[in-house]
Amino acid sequence: MTCSSCSNDQVPGLALKHDALAQWIEREWVPRYPDQAMLTLSVMQACVHQQVLARFDKTKTLAGDYTFAGHESLTCEIAPPVSFYSFNGDLTLHTGAYVYRFARIDSDEVIEALVVASFWNDEADVICLANIPADFLLTWAAFTNMCDNLSGMLNPAPRVRIIGGNDSSFEPKVGWDEIILPDDLKDDLLDDVESFFERGIDIYKKLNLKPFRKLLLAGIPGTGKTMLCMALAQWALDRQYLVIYISSNDYSGAAFWKIERAVKIAAASELPTLILLEELDAYLKDDEDKALVLNVLDGAEAKENAQGTMLIATTNYPEAIDERVLKRPGRLDRVFIVPEVRDRDTAEDMLRHYLGEHFRETHVALADELVGY
Repeated sequence: MTCSSCSNDQVPGLALKHDALAQWIEREWVPRYPDQAMLTLSVMQACVHQQVLARFDKTKTLAGDYTFAGHESLTCEIAPPVSFYSFNGDLTLHTGAYVYRFARIDSDEVIEALVVASFWNDEADVICLANIPADFLLTWAAFTNMCDNLSGMLNPAPRVRIIGGNDSSFEPKVGWDEIILPDDLKDDLLDDVESFFERGIDIYKKLNLKPFRKLLLAGIPGTGKTMLCMALAQWALDRQYLVIYISSNDYSGAAFWKIERAVKIAAASELPTLILLEELDAYLKDDEDKALVLNVLDGAEAKENAQGTMLIATTNYPEAIDERVLKRPGRLDRVFIVPEVRDRDTAEDMLRHYLGEHFRETHVALADELVGY
């Protein structure tokens, strides 16, 4: 048995759970197939999402001429079955051990795959492993990609789709009118976003370009880039667009697969889509990661969404972003500089807004002291 995509040594709780599950798989499952080379690998939680499995088209032909024939549970003492339910009562996720079966078209051949999902910490984070025949990898990859796409299409609005972290990683509770920045910057940014979705998509298509636009918000920490993202997310949700937020707030950190997954979900959604990616510089750690991100920004790895996809990234450290990203035409369509407080009027507006009913005219004297913050 070999293990792929399971580099979790930097997270002790995750590594312990991974090792326990891998040992159980090798002890209880692998001996069933003594004549086959078996492969253990990490898989996405979408593969154990009950709404996804219920909606999976069992007539769909996967790579190798297989169809998904269903699944059933196994007893696993270190991965007990636990059900999760969404806010509206729909069954969403099962932990536990499951046998997934795939039937070969026009034959009696059936391939079995094991999927084991379990908690690994007290915050209800789940690790999910699969064990499959090594020569079944292409079929399995096609199956997991379809699960991922189906997961992204569930309940696309009015909630933000989070990749990495949990559902509370990003909650857009800020309206556009609550953003206090220079009017020309606010108007220019919103006009760019509105123009792309309302008129620009047709222009991209006429030029034989994918309707995929990329903006960067750059500025020192604390200038309001996250609030801008929240306000734009709410603007998009109000129009029933799909909004995807890529979070680095989990054990994977700033991992490229999150960007890749967001782009795939956008392409499969058939809705105008806004992707929000904070701290772009964190995803450009080494040459390999840079090359992968550059392919996405070039559009080479971005599947087409006919309704248009806009990626808005932020950075606190634009100087850390490779010139191949910042200066090559087409990789970033525009860069907006989000400044610190530059004048007394803006500082007073912030005081009035954030102090609310507690604001007093005597507070106006503090405005001069806030310029530059």
